[in-house]
Amino acid sequence: MISTYIRRVLFIFICCICFSFYSKAQVLKQDSVVSKQEEVKQIGYATQPAWMVSGSVSAIKGTDLLNTFTTDLGNMLYGKISGLTVRQGGAEPGLDGSAMNSRGVNTYGTGTGVLIIVDGFESSYNNLVPYEIESMTLLKDASATAMYGSLGANGVLLVTTKRGKAGKLKVNFSVQKGFSSPTHLPKFLGSYDYATLYNEGLVNDGKPEKYTATVLDAYKNRTDPFLYPDVNWYNELLRKSVPLSNYDMNFSGGDNSIRYFVMMNMIKADGLYIKSGDQSTNSINSNFTRFNFRANVDINIGKRLLASVTVGGSVEEKDNPAANTTGTIFNNMATIPPNAFPVYNPNGTIGASLLFSNPLGDILNKGFFTSNSRTLQTTMSLTEQLDFITPGLSIKSAISFNNYFTYYSNKSRDYGRYSMVQNTVGDIVYSLIGQNTSLASDESQSSVWRNFGVKAFLNYDRTFGINKVSAVLMFNRSNYSLGTGELPYQNAGMFGRFSYAKNEKYIGEFSFGYDGNENFKKGSQYGFFPAGSLAWVASKESFLKDSKIINFLKIRGSYGLTGNDNIGGRRFLYDQIYQGAAAYYVGQTTNTSSSTMLEGQIANPNPTWEKQKQMNFGLEASIMNRLDLSFDIFNQDRYDILALPYATLPQISGMSFPNLNVGKTNNKGFEAMVRFNSDQKKAFQYFVQADLWYAQNKIVFNSEAMQVNDWLYTSGHQIGQSFLYECVGFFKDAADIAASPTQLFQQVVPGDLKYKDQNGDGNINQQDLYPLGNTYIPPLTASVHLGFNYKGFDLDMIFQGVNGRTIYLSGNYFAAFQNNGKISEIALGRWTPATAATATYPRLSASNDLNNYKGSSFWQRNGDFIKLRNLELGYTIPTKISGKIKMDNARVFLNGTNLFSWDKMDFTDPETITGYPPVRTFSLGIRVQM
Repeated sequence: MISTYIRRVLFIFICCICFSFYSKAQVLKQDSVVSKQEEVKQIGYATQPAWMVSGSVSAIKGTDLLNTFTTDLGNMLYGKISGLTVRQGGAEPGLDGSAMNSRGVNTYGTGTGVLIIVDGFESSYNNLVPYEIESMTLLKDASATAMYGSLGANGVLLVTTKRGKAGKLKVNFSVQKGFSSPTHLPKFLGSYDYATLYNEGLVNDGKPEKYTATVLDAYKNRTDPFLYPDVNWYNELLRKSVPLSNYDMNFSGGDNSIRYFVMMNMIKADGLYIKSGDQSTNSINSNFTRFNFRANVDINIGKRLLASVTVGGSVEEKDNPAANTTGTIFNNMATIPPNAFPVYNPNGTIGASLLFSNPLGDILNKGFFTSNSRTLQTTMSLTEQLDFITPGLSIKSAISFNNYFTYYSNKSRDYGRYSMVQNTVGDIVYSLIGQNTSLASDESQSSVWRNFGVKAFLNYDRTFGINKVSAVLMFNRSNYSLGTGELPYQNAGMFGRFSYAKNEKYIGEFSFGYDGNENFKKGSQYGFFPAGSLAWVASKESFLKDSKIINFLKIRGSYGLTGNDNIGGRRFLYDQIYQGAAAYYVGQTTNTSSSTMLEGQIANPNPTWEKQKQMNFGLEASIMNRLDLSFDIFNQDRYDILALPYATLPQISGMSFPNLNVGKTNNKGFEAMVRFNSDQKKAFQYFVQADLWYAQNKIVFNSEAMQVNDWLYTSGHQIGQSFLYECVGFFKDAADIAASPTQLFQQVVPGDLKYKDQNGDGNINQQDLYPLGNTYIPPLTASVHLGFNYKGFDLDMIFQGVNGRTIYLSGNYFAAFQNNGKISEIALGRWTPATAATATYPRLSASNDLNNYKGSSFWQRNGDFIKLRNLELGYTIPTKISGKIKMDNARVFLNGTNLFSWDKMDFTDPETITGYPPVRTFSLGIRVQM
């Protein structure tokens, strides 16, 4: 199926290439130099001159993303867009998508992410590549997002793809090849240390030691790797480095009648696993491949009508041995003790135990998972200039169809492996675990969505002397479907913006959204979201107009209302639901069951979207044509958040409480940017740009049940606040235990964690939980972007860091011996009577510990970091050399991504704590333009 799809895509692509070469002959005769245009910014569904923008907007070009080499577009945005917080979800190729927030988090509901708009319509962005992107713009305040109505409260990220421009045919080709390697792997102890410390844990538990001195010597000296194995599963399953590559070719050009941009891209990345498919027919090599294609064409039909066709898409294939993701295998590698069993037994069979499977045997023999995904984004529009009615008036209609589909094939089987023991007379005895079976197949679709949208615009843009007027009125209707059998999500409304500027120094704007969707009750499905903004370009005033120091100075402010319809809860909250209950048995001689129904969760009589009042004040300046500055402060009040009304309804009512729109939050902060550019006339040119943004939220009201202790309320704290036991050290001795409050989880002994009695009742229980630490979403983010070029050489690098972030250590990586697991280097600082004064880890226990691994402040860590995200060193080949082989431009470069990190985590990465490890990438490439 995928091959047929690829053939169709290639056919379209080849046709577009042939068309572009045909156009080259037409264009060469009309080639002319195009003068530099005034900078414009994307605002809502249109553009404005930069000086006229009165809202808060940040933007980057697609070329700014080329210095990061990853398979996911979101991971290229760290520190590059002021106000945008990016959180990586993983590092596994094809599953390394990221979450993004604009100006932090504004709700404790489910919908916190930014709205993604691609070429005017809501869509996915992860499958795009930088080569097809013209710009990415983040709309942040109410003035900029009001036109998105009930969808815009969390910010809007606009992605605009490239389009052709009138001129000769330009052919761009690039090749980039490199390798990735893990930045951090867990540091688990080997068999000798494991066994030694396990004995210590047994003694601490009051039990006899398990491992004798003879056995310990065998582990230490490695005299018998089969009976006394010492296995590092990460070394057995993972490669030191894996290749990845990227190929891109695009064509652009056109004339006054037809303009085009055509692109084909391929990216391929191997997973970190060994090449298991080369070793076994029951496995497959781990890799990810994606083909991207795009064909954007603009056609002038007559003097006033413009037709635009936008077609983009991707075809992805992901292969993994054993399972669809690496999660289970990596969890096993982090759990199985190094001495549990050898990788292979002396007779060549695969080792295992009744408790644990063999991770290497699993990826070689348990089958494989392949998935094929297809994305298609298409938009067609017509724009008619209505100058015959009045100059500056135009009308536009657009229709879009976006589709995503994933088909998977899961081949699974069991296989025989053997546990090995030595009996009392010294013979090796094997016990079979599992049986060799044939591959069983499970093939189906795993994900599908479709989005159909229609928009109609009435645009007006005209200048009357010193007065400039810009306006847009738009109608929108969209239909979003997830799979089959589920009712589609629908949104419809009208949106508008009116801007006025006088003498290029006094600017006023009013924008609004009036929209709704099917999820709310009839009569309450639509809402009105207005916003207004003012700006003053002070540099146009007479007292600054001729200033040689201040070249540009603008002060702006905005206020408005926006909405978020992704409120969580079940759909159609206004409908009362009834659910099945336990059968009721009736009858005197025979019991006959009778099905029953009972009232489910009480309906919300009038559910509505979350609403947010936003205020923003900003300043932009340019000094001596070298120094650019911008600063924004904002305040956002979110209300009508869904919450269970424990504060207003008594729990003795006996009903399942409804979700009501009663919650409130507040979020405030600032953004700052400073950029310095060197003299562009000198041979050595450089720039330095620093960005800083801060957003601190808090829950104002959460309608919580009454608490005995005030500190247990989430209201007044930040969204996502952790409530933990406050660790105040280790129990020193029996006297210390006797004099301390009673910890009710289990009997404690010296070396156990001691918790603070917050309410002073003499017992440690849930009433002593306390708000401690910060969340994993940083309130403060900063980045420094700098670069230079000199005689063809150029250097570009980006540092990005966060502050005020807390992470939590849990699971097999950090809890020694728990759930039959292993032990890592972090436990070397364990408490013993000899190390009581310097211990950094509780006393060891070989059994499941109910006290020391409770959620407590002891396991919190400072998650702040500064990372060198990207570094690229390039050299542009002189024209006198590249021109001889008919190249307009040729550049070779060396690139590094995620190079190193300054943080306080010696044993893990502060962003990716467990699972598939973060990777560092080095690559070499060349980009050519002809």
